[in-house]
Parts: sequence; structure tokens; C-alpha cells
Amino acid sequence: MSLVESQSEDRQSEEQVRYLQANSRELNSKFGYPNNTIKTSRYSVLNFLPLNLFEQFQRLANAYFLILLFLQLIPQISSLAWYTTVIPLMVVLSITAVKDAIDDMKRHQNDNQVNNRSVLVVMNGRVLAL
Repeated sequence: MSLVESQSEDRQSEEQVRYLQANSRELNSKFGYPNNTIKTSRYSVLNFLPLNLFEQFQRLANAYFLILLFLQLIPQISSLAWYTTVIPLMVVLSITAVKDAIDDMKRHQNDNQVNNRSVLVVMNGRVLAL
């Protein structure tokens, strides 16, 4: 037996047996394979506010105004009142959040439309509409 043959036998013994079956939801769910749904939306109802604020404060201008707000809370170094920074920052964050929420709702609607589209499936040589 050559070295190449013994290496190939070792690889075959190390490989796991995998069972695959096309279009079998029961088998796919048994092994934890992912389904075929499309998800392009970023947010859910529960994570919208924290994720949106995190994304907005990654923008340099928003982070700058947040740091400026913290500095204005210190009366010894501030020449203006704190609300002169809070009001414009809240307006910008609110408008951007509303725009992001509308865009994400449209993504959810488009995802649902695509995922619920009827398709043609070939089974046993016949074309079926599902």
C-alpha cells in the first residue's frame, strides 16, 4: 500500500456522514439547516431604539454634539445652557430615526412579499404551483 492510499483512507475514516435531501423541511429542521427565507431588514420592534442610536452616534457629527452636551453640563466651563445643544441634537436624531423606521418597515413588507411569492416546483416530472 502506498503513502497516498493510506492518507486517502485516513481522510475517509475521519469524515462524517452527512444526510442531505432537497426540499425536505422535516429533515432540514431535524439537523438545524437554515430555511430559504430572505431578511433584508435591520431592526425589530425590540431592538430598534438601541441599534438605531448606536448607528447614529457612530456618525462623527452626532458624537461631537453628544460630547459637547456633556461638556455643557459642567457649569464652570460652559458659556451656554445645556438645552441649546440638546434640542438640535434631539431634532436631528428624531428625524433620522423616523426615516430609518419607515425604510425598515418597507424592507419588512418587501421581505414578506418575496417570501410569500408563489413558485413553480418540479416534482416527479410534473410542474406544480406552490
